[in-house]
Amino acid sequence: MVTSVLSGLLTATLEVFLPRAVGSTWTDVGSVLGRISVPSLLALTIVWIAGLWAHSFVLSASLPGLTKRRGLTLSLTGSAVANVLPLGGAAGTALNFAMVRRWGFSSVAFGGFLAVTTLLNLVSKLGVIALALALMPILHSASAFGSGTLLFLPVPAAVVVCVWILADERAAAIVGAALDKPIGVFRASDLAVRIPALRRSILRIVRSGWRPMTVGMLAYLALQLALLWLCFQVLGVALGLPVLFTALAVERLLTLVPITPGAAGIVEVGTTAALVALGGDPAGVAAGLLLFRGFTYLMEIPVGGLTLAIWLAAQRRRRQDRSELEALAG
Repeated sequence: MVTSVLSGLLTATLEVFLPRAVGSTWTDVGSVLGRISVPSLLALTIVWIAGLWAHSFVLSASLPGLTKRRGLTLSLTGSAVANVLPLGGAAGTALNFAMVRRWGFSSVAFGGFLAVTTLLNLVSKLGVIALALALMPILHSASAFGSGTLLFLPVPAAVVVCVWILADERAAAIVGAALDKPIGVFRASDLAVRIPALRRSILRIVRSGWRPMTVGMLAYLALQLALLWLCFQVLGVALGLPVLFTALAVERLLTLVPITPGAAGIVEVGTTAALVALGGDPAGVAAGLLLFRGFTYLMEIPVGGLTLAIWLAAQRRRRQDRSELEALAG
């Protein structure tokens, strides 16, 4: 309870002081947001839904037998829980586990699904960040970023470690043993065994579904970038593609910081500050980022909540029908 209150206060504080943090006011930001039209909102909604649908290809390929409709259900309901609760990722995972088990999948199958999707999401974020690093020299105002680029420096190392573990079983055992030492100070740890086993499970699933996983993830990232671009376009805020790609990379990086639910507040302030440092208008970039996060974070809560309510209602109907059939048979 205390954690929830503190997390909520931190999120609210960051959101309230967002314009001031980048040298603007809520009046200026509201004026920019007022430019959006109903047709523009409809276009943004279509791109947002297309991105979710593209990601469902990744989910269905990660759990053989899972339909894309059910994959979309898992994505929306899990995100809704994760975006509301502090460290809600664990609660979202528990909910998805219950749903998958109800659909007849084993706990082992869900474990492989969770490992693969977590790895793919992490690698996709690291990939976007790594590509943004490569594009940084072509940004004329990159010097404005200053020491902020240091935030990206651990990314290449993380990518190398991930590739090393997947490419070599001995590497997985070495990394696991290295992690066992500090963890073993507090409790028993067998990561030297579990990480290689997890590696084998991941590779088995990836070998059979790498094509839809790759296409789905690339389409999802492209549609995320398109959504970000459209959010600024409909508001009349002109930003170049390299700058927008850098903004997406910063946003991906900051979502890895689970201090608040969905990293709310942290993402908006950090990404807006990065865009201002790259020459963006404070009011314009703050408005564009808020609109983008309205779809990628805020919209997932009511839509995911409604999806969960529909799923629970369907489960109750099935239980009632089963009880009626058993009563008739008896």
